[in-house]
Amino acid sequence: MNTPVKIIFDTDIGWDCDDAGALAMLHRLCDKGEAELLAVTHCMANPWLAGCIDAINRFYGREVPVGINYEVQKPEDKGVYAGALCEGFPNRYPAETWGTDKAAPDTLTVLRRTLAEAEDGSVTLVVTGNLWSMARLAVSGPDEISPMTGKEMIARKLARTVLMGGRFFESWPMPIYAAIQPIGDPSTWEWNIYGSGLETARTAFDNWCGELVLSSFEIGTYIVTMQGYPSRAAAGDPVALAYELHNKGTGRNSWDHTAMLEAIRPGVYWNYHANGRIWVDENLVTHWKPDETCRHTYLLPKADYEDIRQVIDDLVDGK
Repeated sequence: MNTPVKIIFDTDIGWDCDDAGALAMLHRLCDKGEAELLAVTHCMANPWLAGCIDAINRFYGREVPVGINYEVQKPEDKGVYAGALCEGFPNRYPAETWGTDKAAPDTLTVLRRTLAEAEDGSVTLVVTGNLWSMARLAVSGPDEISPMTGKEMIARKLARTVLMGGRFFESWPMPIYAAIQPIGDPSTWEWNIYGSGLETARTAFDNWCGELVLSSFEIGTYIVTMQGYPSRAAAGDPVALAYELHNKGTGRNSWDHTAMLEAIRPGVYWNYHANGRIWVDENLVTHWKPDETCRHTYLLPKADYEDIRQVIDDLVDGK
């Protein structure tokens, strides 16, 4: 039997439902022995986000470290479903713990502690939100947790990082919007890059010294999953409520699911572009360039979209 892939999941869960779906799928893959969940961190912070994450983890029978990024606070924003899940399901971080010593720790603390305790080259980091957590880790210095810098941790502890983000018009063989929108137009931004801001995005990419695989906007757009999930989910499933509140269970593009699937089953469903360096231009559009010193790449089509959709739906349904 293959060794389970050790996962740290950094997410912007609480607004778009595909983050919740990806976390559900991760738990199902843990149940199958294909993955081991080490920690879940958020790239932002408000009183409901840690509880939202913990509620889903607890529903699937796991209690792992949870972190939120206090450097990017949205204290009055309950999100689309973060407040409902935090307030409606058992968890360790109800909103009243915000600002107390019982609140969730900072994301950077959880990332550095989890990586410091891990064996070298053993962890896969999955990122499905803005790049704030990545950037903070990349430029972090030695501290009481570890004498290693963030760049040293990335190089030593991570096997690879899979990021849902970016768009690649130059070489993408099946463009979605490029045919009708000029490259560089603001409408060509991908949200996880755009929302990070230029400085943060460049800090993350320029300082990421390990293997980095981007599951770009194009990958998940064609694959709509979890249609009707609230009606077939088990009673008390917080992910079902997330999908109900987001779009009444009509399904969602699988941007985050596809990143998670690639992280745990690498190379099974997608091909890879050549290794090089990912960079971000002034319009916040991602590009690839040759660079023998970097192992940055992005996914390209291989398996049939319908086959991937069925795999994701079956996993989330526990089949």
